[in-house]
Amino acid sequence: MTDNGMPALVSPVEIETILAAVLVGAITAAHLLPEELLEPVGLSRESLLSVTGGVSIVYAFVHLLPELDERQEVFEGVTVLLWSLAAHHAYAVAFVGLALFYGLERLATVSKSHDFGRRLAPVADDPVFWVHVGAFAVYNAFIGYAVVRGEAGADNVALFGIAMTLHVVGNDEAMERRHHELYSRFGKWILAGAVVLGAGIGAVYTVSDVTFTTLLGLLTGGIVFNSIKDELPRTRESRFWPFAAGATAYGLLLLLL
Repeated sequence: MTDNGMPALVSPVEIETILAAVLVGAITAAHLLPEELLEPVGLSRESLLSVTGGVSIVYAFVHLLPELDERQEVFEGVTVLLWSLAAHHAYAVAFVGLALFYGLERLATVSKSHDFGRRLAPVADDPVFWVHVGAFAVYNAFIGYAVVRGEAGADNVALFGIAMTLHVVGNDEAMERRHHELYSRFGKWILAGAVVLGAGIGAVYTVSDVTFTTLLGLLTGGIVFNSIKDELPRTRESRFWPFAAGATAYGLLLLLL
């Protein structure tokens, strides 16, 4: 019912469900339609990637890291491996996420080196590709889950979904550049499907607060690393002002809402 006693046409729950579906669709499309999404009006491809990098990084620092800080108490009393480290400080989990993705990047880089490839060819590329895509599939599945299970209201879910849509545009560009045909044939479909799978899991199942916060920390570290590595073009091609504009605009939006 509305304030004047008239029945509401759409309930808040329905609005949140529709919003989540739209955001999941947008994040999925960022993998399946990269060229279409990267056809800017008045912006070069490099400039648009710099904007997405700025948005992703500022979202990680202004929203996700403070969110981890607020969730710190969920680790109290948990002393199992990674969680015992998190009990000291949740930011440690974010660092683990950053380190994991750095390790994956080094693995992918080393696998492309002349000597390594010559020793292991022709099987060297495939295992590394599947490990790389598998890690990003878990990453994407959690993004889909987090969109559906958003606990902070529609505004924050929308901000998260928009930031993640822009973020996976950069990830998609980097994976396409790294793995070429394998990614075009298999990888993008796996990563797009992972978002939908995560959303489906979120619709029917809720993980524990400890697990959610751990995955959120790993995601945050991954976002920081992948944004710096992939979404910002190489130094000679970088576009500082689009990056600064994206970071400033999204940072102000986060602070105002």
